[in-house]
Amino acid sequence: MIHEHLQWAQQQFGQSDLGEPRRTARLVKLASTLANEPGKPIVNVTLSPADMEGAYRFIRNENIKAEAIAESGFQATVERAQQHDLLLALEDTPTLIYQHRSIKGDLGHAGRGKAQRGMLAHSILLFSPEEKNVVGLIEQLRWSRDVSKTGQREQHATRPDEEKESVKWQTASESMTQRLQSKMADVISVCDREADIYEYLLYKLNAQQRFVVRSMQSRCIEESEDKLYQFASE
Repeated sequence: MIHEHLQWAQQQFGQSDLGEPRRTARLVKLASTLANEPGKPIVNVTLSPADMEGAYRFIRNENIKAEAIAESGFQATVERAQQHDLLLALEDTPTLIYQHRSIKGDLGHAGRGKAQRGMLAHSILLFSPEEKNVVGLIEQLRWSRDVSKTGQREQHATRPDEEKESVKWQTASESMTQRLQSKMADVISVCDREADIYEYLLYKLNAQQRFVVRSMQSRCIEESEDKLYQFASE
């Protein structure tokens, strides 16, 4: 089992460009250890004192960028995607809540309570419906909400499109397209009601990409004078 996790970590992160080969080797070893003991914080996984210290040095190293680690994983997903004839791009935006006081000051507003702190992570997971296998993560956008802007929902309509959180759907899809290139012809994006926005739908249509979006509003349609919900019910 340990060998399987090491092999996975090597495939996933072995090509990471972190500035030094030693950093990449440390990342592979740490990822393998965490995969072998999922759900555990680093402080509780099975590491020697030397490896534990190395793990913390790696995490605290400001020269190691999260984007570089993520991109290595995305490119590994691109390679695996070539083996499948049909891919579902499953999109969602989970909210990650953090309770530890040491990090809460670096995070933004999250959840319903004003005191909750965390971040959002809009993710696209490729899934093969024919093999019923997860292929891997192909894109992830991470951000924190500005605490000072909490409760300014009424100003949303007047904000430029690029400042709205809803732009995440198009931005993520553009990044996925850039990585997959012609393989996008085999991809169907699957999104929840939050993606039922004009700008995103127009982008997908203009890009000639396939998608399924759960409807949030009864829109006008070309096929009938009736709106979407009435037309679909007939």
